[in-house]
Amino acid sequence: MQDFYGAWLAESERVEKTVLEAPRVAKGKSLNWVRTRQDFKVALMIAPETGFPTGGSLLMKAEIPVAWHTGKHLHGEEAIYIERGEGFMLLDDKRYDFRRGTIFHVPYRSPHQLFNTGKESVIYISGLAWPLEASIYMGRMEQVEDAASNDPAVLAKVPREESQYWATDGRRISMHEEQFELSGESKHGATYFLMGRSGKQNGFKATAVAISSIFVDLPRSKSHSHAHPEAYLYALEGSGYSEIGGKRHEWEQGDAVHVPPGMMHHQHFNPTDKDMKELRFEFGVRYWLVDQWKGYTTIDRHMKATHLDE
Repeated sequence: MQDFYGAWLAESERVEKTVLEAPRVAKGKSLNWVRTRQDFKVALMIAPETGFPTGGSLLMKAEIPVAWHTGKHLHGEEAIYIERGEGFMLLDDKRYDFRRGTIFHVPYRSPHQLFNTGKESVIYISGLAWPLEASIYMGRMEQVEDAASNDPAVLAKVPREESQYWATDGRRISMHEEQFELSGESKHGATYFLMGRSGKQNGFKATAVAISSIFVDLPRSKSHSHAHPEAYLYALEGSGYSEIGGKRHEWEQGDAVHVPPGMMHHQHFNPTDKDMKELRFEFGVRYWLVDQWKGYTTIDRHMKATHLDE
């Protein structure tokens, strides 16, 4: 009979094999849409359930029909990007308005739900660390209300937005596209900081999950080449490809790219004549590892974005 240590060694080999053979791109045109108590229409993109070896994190995409709202629930931290539509979020009974390009950070175990008050469906992208929280027995998810159509009488009683900040401790909850911070970094054609690296920029206090930034890669260019622990990219505009661990992975608008846990070198390429724009999610467990193990140090081969021919 194999001893426990032998089992650990075997598990280590299995983990390495799983990461090497796993998918790298979740195709937006091939999503498995379902209806849940929380969402009228939702699909997992990057998640353990879809075959991605994540560090206890996930990315999903959801749609709220006109005159509908999501369920009301509470769980661990969540980072949300509004890809389309307008409305508001109720979080701890406070209103936070949104429109295309708005980002939200939901604090740990704050009750929240999204309302569509516009003339088109709302599409939002969401990142959570639910698998990690559940695996360490800290994942408690509670459903307070189910998704349903809006009640005009209820909407009429919702007060106007008072602030983009959380009354509890002053942290930022929402940020609109025109408020994004253009950085001086040269690793891409342009970089906009949202919650920033480690989630503490522009007034946010993200710990488990953050929408750190938006990258813009110019026509016929490539980003810097580097390695670090896990990150996700969601393709907002354009099409291109990423080289991850020496392999090429094509993607287009609506797809999500997974840079798996570990230290795989990767680089992003825009071979087209249009800008390529990517939304970046990152998760706090990355920094927990960085702080304790020298092997998990960001490595940069080329610090600047360059033309494809360079």
